[in-house]
Amino acid sequence: MNDREPVASKLPVIDVAGTHAQIGSAIGESLRDGLQRVAAGHCESLERSIGLEHALALARQLEQPSRAALPACIEELEGMAAGSGVDFLTLFSMNALQEIRFLAGRDGANPDADDDDEDGCTSLALSSEATLHGNVLLAHNEDAGTERGELPYIVRARPTGRPAFVGFAYSGLLLYQGCNAAGIGSVGNALYTRDIRVGTPKLLAYRDVLDAEFLEDALRRATRPWRANGNNHLIANAEGDIYDLEVSGGDFAILTPNNGTLAHANHIVDARLRQLEWGDLLNSRLRQQRAERLLSSQHGRATVESIWAILTDHSNAPKSICKHMHPEHNPHVQTVAGVVIDLTAGEIQVRPGNPCQGETTTVRLSA
Repeated sequence: MNDREPVASKLPVIDVAGTHAQIGSAIGESLRDGLQRVAAGHCESLERSIGLEHALALARQLEQPSRAALPACIEELEGMAAGSGVDFLTLFSMNALQEIRFLAGRDGANPDADDDDEDGCTSLALSSEATLHGNVLLAHNEDAGTERGELPYIVRARPTGRPAFVGFAYSGLLLYQGCNAAGIGSVGNALYTRDIRVGTPKLLAYRDVLDAEFLEDALRRATRPWRANGNNHLIANAEGDIYDLEVSGGDFAILTPNNGTLAHANHIVDARLRQLEWGDLLNSRLRQQRAERLLSSQHGRATVESIWAILTDHSNAPKSICKHMHPEHNPHVQTVAGVVIDLTAGEIQVRPGNPCQGETTTVRLSA
């Protein structure tokens, strides 16, 4: 699979500065045509599944606590809506899609149902003792529905009064996998918990974490009260301290590395939280076990390139770490991007599409 030609050219890099509203507006203007296309597809998909009117009504319920808890994120989305011409509530519903579907009872009531937007994702972290040159690394494969991954880009931002950051995102989502000038790095992946409630959507927490000024600040932002949904946040600082937060709607657990490395997929590891989990997560367990084995095999010798080798691994294909579209086994989902973050260097590398095929775009915090 990995001997094919690259499927995409280098990603667009959007350089922005100013208030959260100004940053959102600049991103929206840069992505105007693409965001309008993705938003139209999103609305059509909702209409076919749970009904657009019902979905937007649920989005309004989620918007209220989000405005109270995360006003900066709302300002950024409002700016993006103004810059792109996409209706704000539609854009917000794109960022709250899993919560809307779970609250509608569609997936939460029947976790075995087929879904064209089922998340996967595999995340990795390595502290300095695990790497050849002493660099602190984070890595992530983003698995999503093809429609969700149509519009990938990198943002390098200088928010007013907050640390500069560089992060990967796609399709108007605040799901920023990246690092900031305070040395905070963040990746993460979906969890499936039963205590879904009206609150702040999980994707907004990714953007909030990149406003953090130190590690504890980042961890507290990932576990703010009144969150709606479960998610896994893998957060590190440039000093090599790594914490994995398994977060549900009403609870969370903290995991730490084993011998300087940590891998996480989409199942809950903490024994206490596991009672909240639902769904068939065998594939998640296989991906995490494979990632842990590969991390162990290169301990003390890991480099950015050897981490890319993990993200492009095809063991158990097509249900592998690098997940390809397959008409029977992966009819609706695939890996839409791979990301490697070097916190020591303040740098992010992104390959759009399957990372075994995509061309690498490298962006540093400093232009």
